[in-house]
Order: sequence, then structure tokens, then C-alpha cells
Amino acid sequence: MNETGQEAPDTSLPGPDDASPGTLLPLDARVRGPAWRYPRHRMRWLAAAVAVAAAALAAGVTAALQAAPSPMSVVTSALARTAAGSYTFSLDSTTLVAGKERSVDVLSGAFDARHGLGTEVLTARASGQHPVRAQIRFIGTYLYTWVSFGARLPPPGRPWDKTLTAAAAAGGTPSGDLYGFVSDQPVSPDALAAVLRSAGATVRDSGPASGPGWTGTRYTFAVRLGARQSLSGTVYVDQQGQVRRLVSTTTQNRITAERDLTFGHFGAPVPVTAPPASQVQYTSGRPFWGFYF
Repeated sequence: MNETGQEAPDTSLPGPDDASPGTLLPLDARVRGPAWRYPRHRMRWLAAAVAVAAAALAAGVTAALQAAPSPMSVVTSALARTAAGSYTFSLDSTTLVAGKERSVDVLSGAFDARHGLGTEVLTARASGQHPVRAQIRFIGTYLYTWVSFGARLPPPGRPWDKTLTAAAAAGGTPSGDLYGFVSDQPVSPDALAAVLRSAGATVRDSGPASGPGWTGTRYTFAVRLGARQSLSGTVYVDQQGQVRRLVSTTTQNRITAERDLTFGHFGAPVPVTAPPASQVQYTSGRPFWGFYF
């Protein structure tokens, strides 16, 4: 009661529980009341949900990192996949001795591993020698070779030589040779896979790569093949897991071989026909001139 004996008016603000149905609370009570009475169990639930989400994200990142294939497996898989199908290729090869250019070879062609069909056209230029040109055709277990003979190469009785492929002569697939190419073995990216299986070989992801009509990743590799022989280079793999380019440098004593090999037209047919029988002579073993380009 006040000094006059009358009851003093109630000046306290009504709380949410004091209002009768349909009564509009003052603005400060409507804003302040719910925030002050926010249930603590909901706060605990929210904190727990955030912790669970963070743990799930961390687990997902860890699983993704664990599931990602290694650069070595990506490269070897791409080499095998490309070699098992059909493709066109071009190869520029330069050999230097003590830093001086000794020979330049340019090779182009196509190969279909599933059907054993291939064709190659070569131009080889050695320092101080007449250029040599050659055509090579792979048909099943046989290969046919034609060479434009120079002064140092005796001509055969017939222009085309026929012999077994290296794989057929050896009874299986021969070991790959990355450092050169011979007339009885098709140019194949799988030759590098055989080298990368050597002890101590390393492959590293070197970032994105791209070319006409494709994008992917480039991988650098290095391997020591002996006390005085080493190989290093870069493999370009597209997003479909196919090898687009293979650049390599081989050193052995004072000899350096630089190769730039590109691939394309994957899956395209490779039409090849045998030369006329009247122009072919058969030799056993390797081609009679033993060409090692």
C-alpha cells in the first residue's frame, strides 16, 4: 500500500507465463524472454551435432586421401591401358655423344594391340651419312620391312623382308626397350612400365596438364638402371587414364638419348595390308639387316 492507504499499482513487466491468451506482450519482453529462457539441453544438442559433423568431415577427408591411387599406380595403369588398345603415335628421337648431335630419327605410325596390326614410317638421319627411310608393317605374328638402302646397306633380293615379330620369335612379349626402337617391335607406351618396375624407380605428381582436346595430369619419373645409366622424364595422362605424351632423357656414359613420344586417336581402326608376295622374301629370326633405330 502507498501512503494514502491505497494499493500501489504493479509496475513489473509481465512474463510470458503471465499473459492471458491473446494478450500481446511488450516488445522488450517478447525479445528478451525467449532468449533468456532458451533450454540448455538444446544448446548441448547443437554442440554435439557440430562435433559429429566435424568428425564425419575429417573421416571423409582421411578416407579420400587413403583411397587416392599413388602416382606410380596411375602412370603404370595408364601405360598398360594405352598399350592394350589402338592408337596413333609420333616420335622424335635425338642422340648426342659428348654433347654433340649424332643422329635424329622421326617415326610415325599406328598400332592396334588387340588385332596385332601396325604400321610405321621412319626417317633416320645420322651425322655424315645418307638419310635412311623405312616402312614397317605388323600383321599378326609377322612383320614386313622395307628400307631405302644407302651405300652402307646391301640391298636384299626383294624390296620387302618378312620375318617373325620379336614376341613371336621369343614365344612371348619381349622386354621393353625405351631407349631405341627396333624393326621387330612396335612402338608401345608399355615399354616404360617395364622400366618403372625396376628397384628405386620414383614417380611424382607434377600438376595439371593439357593439350588439344584433353586435360589431365603430368607425372615426373626417374630411375637408375646401372652405375652409369639413368632415365628421367615426364608422362602426361589425360582424365580418361590414357597416355598422351611421354618425354624422356636417357644417359649412359657420354651418350644421351632424348625422346618425345605422343599418342592420339585412341580406339581408331588401323588398316594394314601385306605387300605383294612377289616383292617379299622371308628370313628367319630378326630382319636380316638387324635394324636398330
